Parts: sequence; C-alpha cells; structure tokens
Amino acid sequence: MLKKLQALLSGALVVSLCAASMPAAAVDSTPSGKITTIEVAAATNYAFRVYLNGGGTALCPSGSGFAYLNEADSNYKVYVASLLMAKVQGSTVTLVLANESGFCHIVQMAVGS
Repeated sequence: MLKKLQALLSGALVVSLCAASMPAAAVDSTPSGKITTIEVAAATNYAFRVYLNGGGTALCPSGSGFAYLNEADSNYKVYVASLLMAKVQGSTVTLVLANESGFCHIVQMAVGS
C-alpha cells in the first residue's frame, strides 16, 4: 500500500512540475456552439472572425460578440480550414478564448459533430 501511495505521489509531483514549466496562457472562456457567421478582414485587423449561435452576446468576459484569429497566429491556416469545415458541416465548435483588449482571441479549438 505504501509503495502505491509513493508511486502516486511521485507521479503527481512529475505532473505538477511539468505543468509549472509550461508557458502561461490566460484563458477567459470556452464557449461552444455552431458557427453562424464568418467575417474576413485585413491580416492584423482581427482577420478571421467567427460568431457562434446565440448571436450578439460576448464570447468572453467584457469581450466582443466574435472570436478572432490574425494571420500571424500560429497554425492560422489550420484553424481557418477547420472553422470553415465546421461551418459548412454544421458541426459544433468549442473555442478556447483569451480576452485581449476587449476582443476574444482564439488560442485553441475543437470541432465536434
């Protein structure tokens, strides 16, 4: 029993140390829904904007009604392709958002059925 407890505590310590060494990303909300509208603008002007059903409500605290990506974001093309596919297929998306100057920046996402 003691060996199992020691192994569990050692595992928890390793996980804690790994998590502590990861870069911090402020997550403000994780809304889910179907995409109702997509807008496209200039590369640094909230370039790819997504609205979810429920219309007009802020997607993150004190944020806008849309979530965005800019062209310089890592994996931009994969995000855009995935979001366009989700829109066409009517799939549910879950967005992980960070509030940046009152706008909801997509930092991660998942597409469901």
